[in-house]
Parts: sequence; C-alpha cells; structure tokens
Amino acid sequence: MKTVAAIGLLLLLAACGTSDSRPEPAGSFFAPVCMPDGSVVYNQLANTDGKYNTPVADAKYCPWYKKP
Repeated sequence: MKTVAAIGLLLLLAACGTSDSRPEPAGSFFAPVCMPDGSVVYNQLANTDGKYNTPVADAKYCPWYKKP
C-alpha cells in the first residue's frame, strides 16, 4: 500500500511541473474573455519566444458584455 501511495504522490507531483508550452488561463469558466471577432477564449498560448505578452482577448469583445 505504501508503494502505491508513493507512486501516486510521484505522479501528482510530476503533473504539477511547469512547462513553457503550458497555456495560461484567460478569464474563467463563468467570466470568459473574447477575441475581437466575439469568439470565447479560455487559454492564452505563448508566442514563439515562449513568453506571455499582453493578451488580445478581453471581456469587452464578448457579445453579452455590458459596461458597468
């Protein structure tokens, strides 16, 4: 049983590792952001340099967005 728990912990820690190719969250499920064409975006991808610049997506592009 200890072996199974150790392997499970090892897999859990391996899944939490960082990677430059991992998308960063943009918005959330209940408050998504949209691209200028109105399409919903949940993740921001890195550019070719592996950096996350200022995202293009914003809530103001969503068709349902109303300025407070």
